Amino acid sequence: MSVQTVLGPIRREDMGVTTAHEHIFIELTAFFEERPLRDIPDPATRPVTMDVLGQLARDPYALRDNLRFDDFETQKRELLYFARAGGRTIVDATTIGIGRDPERLRRMSRETGLHIVMGAGYYVGSTHSPEVRASTPEQLAANMVRELNEGMDGTDVRAGIIGEIGVSEVFDESERNVLRGAAIAQRETGAPIHVHINPWTVNGLEAARILIDAGVSPDRVCIDHIDMENRVDYIEKLLDMGCYVEFDNFGKESYIDREARRPGYSNFNYDTARVELLKHLIDTGRGNKILLSCDVCLKTLLRTYGGWGYDHILVNVLPMMDEAGIKASDIDRLLIDNPANFFDK
Repeated sequence: MSVQTVLGPIRREDMGVTTAHEHIFIELTAFFEERPLRDIPDPATRPVTMDVLGQLARDPYALRDNLRFDDFETQKRELLYFARAGGRTIVDATTIGIGRDPERLRRMSRETGLHIVMGAGYYVGSTHSPEVRASTPEQLAANMVRELNEGMDGTDVRAGIIGEIGVSEVFDESERNVLRGAAIAQRETGAPIHVHINPWTVNGLEAARILIDAGVSPDRVCIDHIDMENRVDYIEKLLDMGCYVEFDNFGKESYIDREARRPGYSNFNYDTARVELLKHLIDTGRGNKILLSCDVCLKTLLRTYGGWGYDHILVNVLPMMDEAGIKASDIDRLLIDNPANFFDK
């Protein structure tokens, strides 16, 4: 069995320490909603600089510039921190409509020495083109299968996973159709499915049920972003269904300004709480279906802009896990064994 990377297949045992859900290049500016900001008259054009980091800590979406990164050398430098900390594989979950770039990721893999796995498919409904909305699940599946077996976006760079397939706070029929297409593609290719769920909802239950009812084995499904509010019952239900869940917001710790809160966007959890919940799940025998990452998707999450970077779990969170009493063997399972089991086709 093997894992498909941007440079070709590798053996599962060669994945090593894996961050299971990141973004190396991304364009999220479609989600920017301008609002009045203190001392910032031009949030649509204002670049991210040190003097605005405080405001961005209380609303990461306040500046359009924070919602994208595409500078190759900056991203290369950021990824090398992860490599130097012992990281070996990075899963880039960027899908159609939010800046996916196969050729640049192939170059990045060559220049950093990291294994990079890319995703096939479509993000949340607000990014779906009219063509996607008009497509049948079978048509959507055919494109995902082509991306997995032949190449993406006019290249011969093949995806290694399906997703992240997007589900927003208002779970619409276009998103359900994409999930049904993903199920068809999964059954044909064996590729696992990453499912983006709006972090402040429990829509992962419906998404998982759609996939399972369509014939996807639960252990081929990962429900992402479950650690924003630590809804224990929700997480345990997903695990008890047989799905993977992903703690992928390490490093995102924010109290969001009241004026910025809206449906589907609220306060962020803290890493200490995430580690406590991980310990609980491991202690109750549920540690074999958990993946970890930081889901780096904003400039302020990069070291260059004052964030913790892609190596945050390896450098900062592992000592917290050790202090909480999580055993080294369980840490290896979360960072090495579980990803190998999930991403191996």
